[in-house]
Amino acid sequence: MRVTDPDRALLGVIGALYLAQGISFGLVTEALPTLLRAGGVPLETVALVPLAMLPWVVKVLWAPLVDNRGSRRLGRRRGWILPTQALLVAALLGVAALPFDADGAVTIVGLLGVACLAACTQDIATDGLAAERLGRPRMALANSLQVGGMMAGLLLGGAGMMVLTDWVGAPAALSAMAGLIALTAVPVLLWREPPAAPDADRTPARLRAFFRSRTGWALAAIALLFANGHAVATALARLLLVEQDWSLAHIGLIVGTGNAVAIILGAALAGPAVRVWGAVPAAMAGLLVSLSGPVLWWTGAGAPGTMPTGLAVAATLGGGLGEGLASVAVFTLAFRFAHDGRQAGTDITMVQCLHGLGGMVMTAVATALVAASGFGWGFALALGCAGLALAVILATRRLCEPERFPAAGPSPRCKEDAHVQDLAKPF
Repeated sequence: MRVTDPDRALLGVIGALYLAQGISFGLVTEALPTLLRAGGVPLETVALVPLAMLPWVVKVLWAPLVDNRGSRRLGRRRGWILPTQALLVAALLGVAALPFDADGAVTIVGLLGVACLAACTQDIATDGLAAERLGRPRMALANSLQVGGMMAGLLLGGAGMMVLTDWVGAPAALSAMAGLIALTAVPVLLWREPPAAPDADRTPARLRAFFRSRTGWALAAIALLFANGHAVATALARLLLVEQDWSLAHIGLIVGTGNAVAIILGAALAGPAVRVWGAVPAAMAGLLVSLSGPVLWWTGAGAPGTMPTGLAVAATLGGGLGEGLASVAVFTLAFRFAHDGRQAGTDITMVQCLHGLGGMVMTAVATALVAASGFGWGFALALGCAGLALAVILATRRLCEPERFPAAGPSPRCKEDAHVQDLAKPF
């Protein structure tokens, strides 16, 4: 299928926005905590930085507002994207103007919270835009751009920010990152959003509407589970290598950068895989590949001596490739579900929040298990998480992708939403 010019322009908009979100995510989660500590900020204050990420965890609470309101002049989605992009850039420039020491730390954390609020609200609008405006055949590509753009931005905002700080200093480096985010708004400014449906034709978005079909419940279960094995294995891998006296630089290169690059490669492979196999088989293939991560980490944790670098690289690449492939496939299912409904931003945000919640809870459980019983049990839990996710996807495959498994008939949501016309069409 030939991509039309409107599709190409919209894909450029979506890719740029996901890159911007990745940069801001990398700044908050990786670079700025390190820079604050290097500036002599006490660990007790640095520990407050993760609180700035709270909006990403609870953004589903205002997702219906983003779906239900928009700008008549800028467009339903652009009316949220452009102001939040501007607020994100302004917050980061505010951080760049402050000293990276104990005197400026609390204000910096507050501004980072504003930046995260802007970025995650922009994310709701971007996801809704992609799910509404792209046809079903383009959703795998859109999700490849999502995962790849986020990971590329994470590398720029994390490792890239720290390298640039060594060259030009933290204020200039952060200003450059803010400028790069501002540039990603250019495709949005050049693109004109088509008119939205009249308000009278749209049912207001509600959180509970996500769970009105069995497909919504199936996607919720998959979102809670599918990434837990990789999240647990990656978190425990860092702790294991610290215990084995690896240098922080070596851990960052292998587990941090290596994992991000592997996820980008997996996301690039996912688009063709979803088109050829379908989203559910691609997700299952990704989970099977990702099993290599916890298996190899478990092997290294149980072996005498320090884990060989080659084994750590293989575990990182295998887990990351599988995670990239599975993530694109699962979110393709989520985007189709949102596309076929009436509240695209809310539906995608629900899946994302459940996805983050599952990884956060299981990582905490696994870390406690390691403290009590050792790394072997922690990596075994990661393996069990991946196996459980595989079983759930297999059990719900007809609900999530009815066109690939027609014996179950059309999805419940197809029956609920009379405006859906192409749900059963193969792509």
